[in-house]
Amino acid sequence: MPQSELSRTVFETVSEERLVDLARRMIRIPSFFFEEQEVADFLAGYLANLGLEVEMMEVEHPWEEGRTTRQPIATLRGSGGGRSLMINGHTDTNVLMSGWTVDPYEGKLEDGWLWGLGAQDDKGGLAAAIAGVAAIVDAGVELSGDIIVCPVAAHKLGGTGTRTALRKGVRADCCINIEHAANTLGTVVTGSVRVSIATTTPGLFFRFTPEARSKYTNAIELQAELIRHFGPSLTNRLPNDWLSHAPHPELADFPMIRYDTIHKDHYGRECDLMFQVRTVPGMTAETVREDVQRVLDGINDLPNLDYRLTVPANGPDDPYHMEPMEIAHDHPLVRALAEGQELASGRPAQLGSVERIGNYGDGNVLAAAGIPSIQYGPGDIKVYPEWPAPDERVEVSELMVTARAVAHAALSMCG
Repeated sequence: MPQSELSRTVFETVSEERLVDLARRMIRIPSFFFEEQEVADFLAGYLANLGLEVEMMEVEHPWEEGRTTRQPIATLRGSGGGRSLMINGHTDTNVLMSGWTVDPYEGKLEDGWLWGLGAQDDKGGLAAAIAGVAAIVDAGVELSGDIIVCPVAAHKLGGTGTRTALRKGVRADCCINIEHAANTLGTVVTGSVRVSIATTTPGLFFRFTPEARSKYTNAIELQAELIRHFGPSLTNRLPNDWLSHAPHPELADFPMIRYDTIHKDHYGRECDLMFQVRTVPGMTAETVREDVQRVLDGINDLPNLDYRLTVPANGPDDPYHMEPMEIAHDHPLVRALAEGQELASGRPAQLGSVERIGNYGDGNVLAAAGIPSIQYGPGDIKVYPEWPAPDERVEVSELMVTARAVAHAALSMCG
């Protein structure tokens, strides 16, 4: 059967009723990171009933010894000889923000919108992708290559579930990383490097000698001076353009920094500043470290500066360290998913940074491991004044586009 005719058959087989039911059932199971066990068990059973081979995988917390969660890895086996496609999406949700006007765990369906915690990020998109795979099964299509469905845990903890799957040998030729992107194709995505600068200053109480005062710099004031040298958050207009990089046409406003935390105990002598750098392709943790070191070496107006620099901030295995990712527009997966998006929506696909600009996802982790990835999925965070937000929701019509586009890409890649 020609590819176009096969896709039409599968498109007609995608069940909106079953898709919405799956998404609502997932929303009704609370699943903050490292609390995904119940939704993992539910999806393991659901995927097994579709005919996929399911392995339940334990996921260990990266620094809390003994704390674990789990995730199912499900494979639709092909007949052999074809390319394999991973579908990766996370089951953990954002924190529950205040201000909800509906029950965040009801899975309310109204006027074509599905509401609930995770409706957009990421349970709705994951349910849509699974519905696309289910349609392939229901249509009786036999593929050559495998489809590996990975509803991963602990995405919010630096992609811990995906890192665990990779460490335990899960691989594919390419991957669709389901992330809310208004169904645009994220082919270039920023990375992230966290920087820690811990400064040490002499302790001094309110009674002091002039000699002691002459050597004293308040730890918090010292960090404020460092911030002045590094520049303001959320702009790439930084002093002396200190971040070395080759400008990227899709990421013109990056690299960019943001200050995240500053901490000092009441009587402590040490004060820790943490900021993150959203990087563009070509930048690495090492280039960022060199850039930060160059700024520190050039500071000559802080004579008592005593510091410890750590990049990445949590050490070499920092789960929050993300390499930037990019996949060529002529890659077979990009072509297949773009074609599926256009067929499913009736509009040309948008490729590039588009709705993933400034974000990263588990696709970054996969690309760094050598698995070409696209970040794609339903839901537009611009409908909220800020993110995360209460009243999370996604359009059902957008979920259907996701399901059909993913199904088409799977048929093209694994057929």
